[in-house]
Amino acid sequence: MKKDAQKLVARAAARFMVDGLESEYLGAKERAVAMLGLGAQCRLPSNKQIRECIAQLTRDDLGDNELNRRLREMREIACRVMTALNDFDPFLIGSTLSGEIHSASDIDLHAYCDQPAALVERLEEWDFEGVEEEYVENRKGQFVHLRWSEQGYPVEVTVYPVGWRDLVPVSSVTGKPMKRAALPQVRRLIGSD
Repeated sequence: MKKDAQKLVARAAARFMVDGLESEYLGAKERAVAMLGLGAQCRLPSNKQIRECIAQLTRDDLGDNELNRRLREMREIACRVMTALNDFDPFLIGSTLSGEIHSASDIDLHAYCDQPAALVERLEEWDFEGVEEEYVENRKGQFVHLRWSEQGYPVEVTVYPVGWRDLVPVSSVTGKPMKRAALPQVRRLIGSD
């Protein structure tokens, strides 16, 4: 029964994330447990299990052709943003890199600069419009998130200090060093799509 409950929670949490009702794994898990009427002692699924359910639900909802079309568009947008920000050592991360996108996925990038306003200025020079700055503070420190929409896809650039360039963050999904791709790797991905 415990394994069955864990699978139910994973699938429900995945549906919340696919539908855009939750954006974080923990929130989706807690909401799924509450919806299913399971107790606090219920063993929660891993983020990886939820990610696998998200991939399956998205394939079921969109079909392979639409999923591949969206992924290619998202990677092309990432490539344009990374080209604009090339002086700031951008990396593509997350679902647009892994290919495990869903309808609420964003194009998630990291860039390195001690003056985030310089990135905003560069994006404006390249005709990216509506860029909003959000200051975030968490256990890792203070950061700036730049957010806007391109062709209907949300784009987010997390700006880290230049001194952090060679530090690879830990993935919240796998608990291992985060997979990330520099511009040449993203171009190769697009070429292989």
